[in-house]
Amino acid sequence: MAPMETSDRLSVRRDATRAFAAAVDAVRPAVLLRHAVARSTNAIEVSGIALPNVSGRRMLVAIGKAAPGLAAAWLRELPGWADEIFVLTPHGVPAEPSLEAAATIRRGAHPFPDAAGEAAARELLERAGRLGTNDLLVVLLSGGGSALLAAPERGLTREEVTATTRALLASGAPIGAVNTVRREILAAGGGGLAAAAAPARVVTFILSDVVGDPLPDIASGPTVPSPTGPADALVILERYGIAGDGAVTAFLRRRARAAACEKPSWTGRTSTVILANNGTATDAAARRLEADGYRVLRAARFLTGEASARGRQLAALAQALVPRAPYAIVFGGETTVTVRGTGRGGRNQELALAAAILLDGVPGRVLLAAGTDGIDGMSPNAGALIDGTTAARIRAAGIDPSRALAANDSATALEAAGDVLVTGPTGTNVCDLTLLLATPAPR
Repeated sequence: MAPMETSDRLSVRRDATRAFAAAVDAVRPAVLLRHAVARSTNAIEVSGIALPNVSGRRMLVAIGKAAPGLAAAWLRELPGWADEIFVLTPHGVPAEPSLEAAATIRRGAHPFPDAAGEAAARELLERAGRLGTNDLLVVLLSGGGSALLAAPERGLTREEVTATTRALLASGAPIGAVNTVRREILAAGGGGLAAAAAPARVVTFILSDVVGDPLPDIASGPTVPSPTGPADALVILERYGIAGDGAVTAFLRRRARAAACEKPSWTGRTSTVILANNGTATDAAARRLEADGYRVLRAARFLTGEASARGRQLAALAQALVPRAPYAIVFGGETTVTVRGTGRGGRNQELALAAAILLDGVPGRVLLAAGTDGIDGMSPNAGALIDGTTAARIRAAGIDPSRALAANDSATALEAAGDVLVTGPTGTNVCDLTLLLATPAPR
């Protein structure tokens, strides 16, 4: 089969890119809060939830990759509401001048924490600890929070926490497993921030970056109680071959022996609301594709599991399709990568490269896989956009695509083909989006 004509191929690629842009736009903080906030004479509602009317101080905290955008949007919608504003976000994420003037902005590293993030997390816990019974803490939470809340529990160092996190991520452990451990070893995790703020009221609004929106897994659940304990964390370390005689394991063993079972007293003064999630983005992508003339199927299940395996499965699905009209399948979710090589890339580029190898020479098929935060793994790319000509263009650049995949070097290969998707940080984060587009064979 000959590759699709260049004009048709570029048109389908454009459609995929437009759908991804629509997905990201739908979950931008300014859009979300503009629609979520409602004011009346006696009350302020956000996503249908009335904010508690307190007589004391009102503190606004924004954490994560979308933190500056969420805090700035809150300021626009509710000017003068907060007595104190604290923002914790990764290095390099810009903040509007109006927010810079109104807030304390601290930064830390992502995906692995640094000293700045550790200091910022301790400062946040100290500030929250000043709140009293008549005060209110509103938390705007988004992806990346676990790395930013970098202050470890007493008895551990940041370096020990980082080493354990690196090992878990490299093992291919899903985020739920990773955060089962992090909730036990981060001072703000597993409700640590809400506990510090007690007895103040706490309301959390979440831009969810975790598949299925399990609250304890989003930024390691700083304002919700943990459903797991140190014994569960030890099981995770054992399962992924990380348990041993290290400091984290020893800490968890001590904590497991001393673990209490009673429900934390602060839980009765907290509430949590999801502002938007992966479904918000996939719905927006589907609407854009439908407007562009595609028949669209929204996948019923999240796309999870090993990225390269999912890429091969999607390629097989793409080859099996026999569409009579332009057709698209929209997937949301988040895959994982078991790192065995030393290359550059991320889960979305790894998925896309695996698909490109099997779709070599197949016409009328385009696949886009990208992170809504604009960052895919250890690369500056959001993801990739591949078609039946991608593998040939990689080979023309002197790179064997199969070897690149085996070395976890998807970014290098796809950059050589010009098939990476570069957006820069988007200021939002609701997991990943994968789009499979198929067009009919020429008559």
